[in-house]
Amino acid sequence: MWGAVKRAVFEAKARLFMRADRRALAQMLQDERQTAADAAALAAARSAELALHAFRTTAFYREHYTSAGFSEADVAQPENFVALPALTKPMLQDAGDALISSTSEARDRLPSRTGGSTGRPLLVYNDRTAPTAALWWRVYSWWGVHPADDAAFIYRQSRTGAKKLRYDAEWWPTRHILLDARGATADTIAAFDREMARVRPRLLVGYVEGVAEYAAHVAEQGGALRGLAAISVTASMLHPGQRARIESALGAPVFDTYRSAEVPWIAAECDAHDGLHVLSDRRRVDIVDDDGFPAPAGEVGTVLVSDFDNRVFPLVRYAIGDRTAVLPGACACGRTLARIAPIDGRIADVLRTPSGRTVSGGLGGLFNAWPGVVRQFQVHQAADYRVSIRYVVGSDAAAAAQAAQSVCRTVAGFLANEVEVVAAAVTAVDGTGGKARLVISEAAT
Repeated sequence: MWGAVKRAVFEAKARLFMRADRRALAQMLQDERQTAADAAALAAARSAELALHAFRTTAFYREHYTSAGFSEADVAQPENFVALPALTKPMLQDAGDALISSTSEARDRLPSRTGGSTGRPLLVYNDRTAPTAALWWRVYSWWGVHPADDAAFIYRQSRTGAKKLRYDAEWWPTRHILLDARGATADTIAAFDREMARVRPRLLVGYVEGVAEYAAHVAEQGGALRGLAAISVTASMLHPGQRARIESALGAPVFDTYRSAEVPWIAAECDAHDGLHVLSDRRRVDIVDDDGFPAPAGEVGTVLVSDFDNRVFPLVRYAIGDRTAVLPGACACGRTLARIAPIDGRIADVLRTPSGRTVSGGLGGLFNAWPGVVRQFQVHQAADYRVSIRYVVGSDAAAAAQAAQSVCRTVAGFLANEVEVVAAAVTAVDGTGGKARLVISEAAT
């Protein structure tokens, strides 16, 4: 009964203040069921439109494309999009305001900063006029969650004092509770647990490592949550063992999502749990090989993402720093949105040997042959190239140790047996604010 009231209040507010997002959501739900041919045509048209907008309205892209031999007429042709040179992170960092569209208004630019966990912190601008709310309304609907449903978050604290009071008032009667992932302690986790029991949110959203830590707390307490319908995780690779333990402890399905400060809501799992659907009517994800050519389906490559909705700070074929693969075939859910495999490591997360051999990506599934034996793991390479497979034991320490030894041999083979690879059982892997990187390397580049 109270849930129906919350949804009615939300719908009334949305009709009054978020009409553009409501229209966008209706269009998105229609687009995700269109034929594959129509979806491809839509993506091609929006890709060319975005590239042409970037060429015409930013100093950076005019120089970037012209110097690569592309005229304005070339950029306007959809078939040329896959040949346009990528936007790299150093380029973005150095370009600064040259990436701001001359047609944008300052009031429409929302600054967004990356945390710098894999390099230099980065400032970009999101488009205030983009229907970002409709993107998460859409994904929530895949999970059986309404945006008015009570929710809990394990994120960085971004609202305090008057700002939090305004936020809570805007969302009333929906309740949002937060555990600050940057400084979680036994006391703050216990307080969050009490709030979870009181509010009984339908949705829990958070960084993978923060959610896994909370799930471990719940399991240790021997309790069981009630009311959760879905758990959404992001920011780190979700290991199969983590998924199983989170679902067991918290009693709801886990949905992996691919999001970033630069491009909000890139892809997400549906209830088929068969890869992540790219929101390909609003974003484009190209997977390219080491030479910049499109990678065949199933082959891991570098992610280039384009945001059709950001007109104030165009991001076109942006090498965001991740690796994954395109999944072939159709999803059982019936949506025709393109699918990608779970993100398989950052570009910066590279293992090296003294001879110059590198291994980037392909490490996220090292323990897949032994589901559940480790809770999480991390690959660490020291400055002397020695590699440690750091793992947190699951339910069976002996089985985890045996699996870790096998993984060591596999990684040593990847590195042509040039460096020593050892296993180390740990109580937790290195992470910051609920985030953890799959690979940490101190070896010289």
